[in-house]
Amino acid sequence: MMWLAITGFGMVCTLGHDVVTACAALRCGMTRPEPLDFEVPFDEGIGNVRLTGHPLRGIAEGFRGLGLYLRLSTHALTDLLWYSGLREVEQGFWRHTALYMGLSPTRDESIDFYDDILEEQLAEEAARHVGITIPEKGRATFFQGHASVLVALHHAALAIQQGHLERAIICGVDSLVGPEELQVLYDEERLKTPARPRGLMAGEASAAFLVEPLSLALRRQAPVQCLVGGIEVGQESKPRSEGGLPMGLELSKVIDRSLRSASRVGTLYGDLNGEDSRSSEWGGARVRLQGRHDLSGAVEIWPAASLGDTGAASGALSVVAGARSLFRGHVTSGDVLVWSSADTGEVASALLRRHEPSRMSSSLPDLQRESDR
Repeated sequence: MMWLAITGFGMVCTLGHDVVTACAALRCGMTRPEPLDFEVPFDEGIGNVRLTGHPLRGIAEGFRGLGLYLRLSTHALTDLLWYSGLREVEQGFWRHTALYMGLSPTRDESIDFYDDILEEQLAEEAARHVGITIPEKGRATFFQGHASVLVALHHAALAIQQGHLERAIICGVDSLVGPEELQVLYDEERLKTPARPRGLMAGEASAAFLVEPLSLALRRQAPVQCLVGGIEVGQESKPRSEGGLPMGLELSKVIDRSLRSASRVGTLYGDLNGEDSRSSEWGGARVRLQGRHDLSGAVEIWPAASLGDTGAASGALSVVAGARSLFRGHVTSGDVLVWSSADTGEVASALLRRHEPSRMSSSLPDLQRESDR
């Protein structure tokens, strides 16, 4: 599969309402946990206490369902348009552009009709709110949870390679801090509480990025942030949502395929969120990769440590943070590996690589050969 250029991105999260601020705060390890409007038993069952999480104050309060996801995603998309200089571009620019939304399936089965509403309306309404005209055939929604953004990126890369698209915006958005979501997670014993120290902290965020062929980006003199390639997807046979305990077999396979395109990995972003099951999955994958790929020197970054578990937004956050670090020179050497694992068993990985214009003419054939392996 071909390598693509990332030419823009946007973000809104608890650490910043734009990508520059948010990535700077992530890089220095900031975190802003706050009490949520959800009570859990205190240690040893003595009274209740408000659960701690990562709510996005000032933007998301009072919104639920489509309104919440629309508000989060349009903030990220507006930031992307500003960052990439596309606010005043002619509408014809978007004629061959896709908008792919990455979401989690509705966690509360009693309101699972939300998925149909989101699939039918979110991408269309988000595009309309930010003033871009995306054709209906170019709008799609992916419900693979944590892996949805990388799965969407995989589809976008295939469509671009086959000539069906010129470019694609991938946007991940999710919120785990609503009362319905928290109740489901609490009932499943997945939350970190005073009585249960190992578990996830709920968060909410949205992030988006724009991908296109490098040749097209250079032709329109777009600011190339980095290159993305080695995009691989897979499916665990016994996912967490069905009571399974993935041991990293399928995750190690997709990462192994991605790393065939890598020279050396200097940094990796992944989905660890405080849950034992994810730690076991990553540990199993590392053991299986040992001997084939040396990741011992890679800096490991877990966005959930600063933002809480952001669900389907996590993959986009990792891609954007990794790309921004490459562009700003905070990654000293090597490629950036991003991996995601969904509760429903989907796993995916991709590589980010620094764009070096001085070596562009000689590196393009090499990148193409690597993508054909």
